[in-house]
Amino acid sequence: MAAILEGTSSPVHSAGNSTSLSENTSTTTLPEGVVLASQEIQAKYERPNINLGLLAGGTENWEDVNATDVDRYGFIIKQSPPPLGLRQPSADGSSSLLHLHFLLRPRNMKVRAPAIIDYSSQLEPRHESMREVKWREMAVRRINEKTGVVTYHFEKTLKLVERTFKGIPDAWRASAWRSFLTSSARKKKNYVPDRDLEALYPKYVAEPSLHDTQIDLDVPRTISSHVMFSARYRGGQRLLFRVLHAFSLHMSDMGYVQGMAPLAANLLCYYDEITCFIMLIRIFTTRRLEELYAHGFNGLMDAFEDLRVALHRRKIGQTLEAMKIEPTLYATKWYLTLFSYSVPFSTQLRIWDVFFLLGDDGLGVIHAAALTLLDSMRNTLVTADFETAMQQLTRFVEVKNPDLFMEVLEYEYNFLRSRKMQRALSRKASRANTGLLSSSSSSSPPRRNEKKA
Repeated sequence: MAAILEGTSSPVHSAGNSTSLSENTSTTTLPEGVVLASQEIQAKYERPNINLGLLAGGTENWEDVNATDVDRYGFIIKQSPPPLGLRQPSADGSSSLLHLHFLLRPRNMKVRAPAIIDYSSQLEPRHESMREVKWREMAVRRINEKTGVVTYHFEKTLKLVERTFKGIPDAWRASAWRSFLTSSARKKKNYVPDRDLEALYPKYVAEPSLHDTQIDLDVPRTISSHVMFSARYRGGQRLLFRVLHAFSLHMSDMGYVQGMAPLAANLLCYYDEITCFIMLIRIFTTRRLEELYAHGFNGLMDAFEDLRVALHRRKIGQTLEAMKIEPTLYATKWYLTLFSYSVPFSTQLRIWDVFFLLGDDGLGVIHAAALTLLDSMRNTLVTADFETAMQQLTRFVEVKNPDLFMEVLEYEYNFLRSRKMQRALSRKASRANTGLLSSSSSSSPPRRNEKKA
């Protein structure tokens, strides 16, 4: 299988066995050499930085970084002049963007999206503050009487779905994501409350993990261009290591796989480390990532088969089939990292918004995002040779218009959902017909020459 992250080896599981805390965290279950190596690595993330006089627990690294070189999400960027006709954000941080590329979706959606690109994450939609007010009106405020912690709940309504496709305001994103995933988790039979996971976290952090060596290798190459993750063994790198370390112990049957690192890093941009740990567990247990990452990657292969079927009758799908390009060659990173490193961060967040809300039904949102990306490459791919096609499929996709991207994604999602419902109805009708035939045959009247009992 292709490597998940550029510059890393192929995804390989280092399996744990038990799921109980006592067995997971027992040092006697690991070889002494593994325990010593784990303890040495953990010590590096807790050791003070003598040269800078800073403790390892700092969050952001602003050394040699100007505030003007950091976008609103914390990524260090080189400033460049905006496209002609676009104004810079005002001094108060609000955007004064004038969209020149206002590409409207045709009503019949038969015309596919053109190439999709993002100008800059500095240039945000104009009505962010107005959308924040709308989300505040939808939010139901809840206070824990014992702890005083305030959380917000969002009822899953058509209005919520519509507004989520338009993008959750960044001020409400953390609360909304947590509400969506917590609501899904509570429906599970094996639901573990947040307070229980919070109690487990420090116990996991204090124990060695079989996966610490690989985690330590992956941490410094995970979104290192972000102010949280640019300092070795400090700030966000320390938090990222601790979260992945604890996660590998909690999900011991699965352990750690490299694609998990960007998921945790993205969550750390919105949550403290313990909440990040909880959210990572919620994503895996409620959004089928546990199936995608399972040993042998059978769940991932099943997802790719669904994608292949969705592409089969499309020209882009026929083109890829003719070149023998299977989803395993280009979509592994898309599915395992939920499009981290594949699209701009602002667009990735929009995909996560919808997936966290609607992912109860499966991977439909991820399939729709993959189809949207492939649609944007269609004109290039249909005339490309194998090498050019692979370069196109595996490159970072700049998004010109995130709103258009999400409109096409919404169309693809609804189309896949309608097809899924049609297949379900067909199966139901087939079973009903089979039942009628069998019942009619069993209750058929006796033949003329047969005597009634």
